[in-house]
Amino acid sequence: MAFDYGSINLGVKNPFKLEGAVSAIRGMAILIAGVYLLVSAASEVKVDPVRGWILMIFGIIILGAGLRDAGQGIYATLRYFVGRNHPASLARNKSASESSTAKEEAHYTAYTDKQLEEMLMGRKNTTFTEPEGFLSRLIHTLIPKLLFLPYPIRNLAQRLFGAWVATLVALVSYGLVAFVSVMGFAGDAGEIAFPVYSAFLLLYLLFSWRSASRPIERDAQKSVESLGMGSLVKIISLSLILPVLVGIAVSWIMNETKISKLDVDNFIAGLPSLHVGLYLLGLLVLAVSASVIIFIMLRKRLQHAEPVSEVSELRDNWQASIHPNEVFINLDNLVMANRRYKEVPNRVYREIDPKLIGQIDGKGSFKGELLQEVQPIVKPLMLGDLFNKMRLLSLILGNVLFVVAVLLMMAFAYGVIDIYEFSKGINFSNAKNFLASQYAMEGANLLIMALHFLLVGFLVKTFAKLLSNSAHLFFAEMQFESLLVYFKCEGTFTESKLSTGMGIHDSTRSENTVVRSSLSPWIIVSRLTTTIFAATGIKNLEYPRHIMSLNKDDAELASIKEDVMSFLNDREAIASITSERDLGNASQLHQLNQQTRAMPMSPALGQDEQAEAAGFLRQESARVDTDSGIVDER
Repeated sequence: MAFDYGSINLGVKNPFKLEGAVSAIRGMAILIAGVYLLVSAASEVKVDPVRGWILMIFGIIILGAGLRDAGQGIYATLRYFVGRNHPASLARNKSASESSTAKEEAHYTAYTDKQLEEMLMGRKNTTFTEPEGFLSRLIHTLIPKLLFLPYPIRNLAQRLFGAWVATLVALVSYGLVAFVSVMGFAGDAGEIAFPVYSAFLLLYLLFSWRSASRPIERDAQKSVESLGMGSLVKIISLSLILPVLVGIAVSWIMNETKISKLDVDNFIAGLPSLHVGLYLLGLLVLAVSASVIIFIMLRKRLQHAEPVSEVSELRDNWQASIHPNEVFINLDNLVMANRRYKEVPNRVYREIDPKLIGQIDGKGSFKGELLQEVQPIVKPLMLGDLFNKMRLLSLILGNVLFVVAVLLMMAFAYGVIDIYEFSKGINFSNAKNFLASQYAMEGANLLIMALHFLLVGFLVKTFAKLLSNSAHLFFAEMQFESLLVYFKCEGTFTESKLSTGMGIHDSTRSENTVVRSSLSPWIIVSRLTTTIFAATGIKNLEYPRHIMSLNKDDAELASIKEDVMSFLNDREAIASITSERDLGNASQLHQLNQQTRAMPMSPALGQDEQAEAAGFLRQESARVDTDSGIVDER
């Protein structure tokens, strides 16, 4: 949506200032590390160009990451531009004041006007969708109130739960593999294949948590992700099949190359250990720590969930001398316009379009609808000091782990240089002697050491992303409160004439066509609590706004009824003279009539008899003219 400036502030503040400041500090630290590598590369390139280029490549990568993080952090602390049309509407906004932006905003609306009507009429909330998949239904069964959280938070909980289930199943499968290998079901080669499966388990867990730590995309936050049993079936099947397949493959290779199991055992014993057990321990420690922090924030957010779906309703019948169109015009131009927040036009989801069905003899029926939302007001999320502390801890710890991951990446860069220096002394023409020498073990140690830096950096960065993305998600949530009004009116109307001033002594008279209407209104009012997940940049609040609760508002309903009834009761059915000139002209006519009445019509008749005679003559004249087809009203 375009930024529509207004001098009246709507009170929407930047929620990312603290997060942006911390991210900027992290970016500056990473930036310094990148500059250090580039400076080192400048000095090394004179001694050994390859060493210099290795440091330069890693330095450019780290420098780019630092510039990106610092830029995004500083960008998040800048002014938060919120126009008069923010946040996004619930449905297509048909207000005349928003006709230029309604088409673009339609891509971000979460509902239609028909869905809003159904929610009000049916006392239901279609935002809370049913979970899909076995694991998704399982976590919603264990935590029932999770159903009433916004989609992004539900997806975060499901990802975390799925990662833990995958971890536990993988560990159990690892035990099954150990049982199959040790008991000899995979043959002699099963014991040889066991380290291979250990490495496979480590990589599987690393990528499982890496998948859980990925940021929740804005496009994917419109629904709840499916979480089924497919991944679990795969890992259980692989835990039973993989050791057997690897054992068969190793046995075939040993038979073809005439290598005995003792030779393989001696070769493996000489290799440096990958320390899979330490990796698993570190992964579990980081996973437990991150999960505890996220669970505390989830628990506090769950306590704030209020899945209420109630409305205030009025069904009545009014009898009034008013044209039906005027009821809808008054409701739109006066009643609803008086409820604007800071003079922001209401969101019109269903326009007033009264349907009048004319019949015979001035009779007919009518019907019309109106659906409007008052400008949403920011409703601060007060989740307590513990929540704020855990959110800050998640943010700081995640950024610290990012810096640690960069330091490990620097160590990996120097490990690559060590491997390069070692490779310069290898005689590749006699590879067989090289593999049999102690020199090969030294190279394997360098290779494994560099691999350790890479794996540990990957592990640390995984949980850095998980913690920082979780903190960002809870910083981004913003709640609003607004009034949603649905007005539906049906009824009938009858036209009749009302004449006043018909006496003989009156010089003027008023003849009016009066519309008598029988109104059957149906008014539904609800105080909405809606949630939107903000972002930085141009499209900061251009995102679907979802309804979290519908609450009664009897006071507002009574106020709306009072405003409409006061308008109906204050209506004028008889036209009167309000112009000073018209009053002067009528006064002159009255004086002229007084002078005319001063001349007696007949000496035998008094004033009362004269009035009766004149009235009788007027009635007779009207009757005769009617019989002859000529109407002349005087």
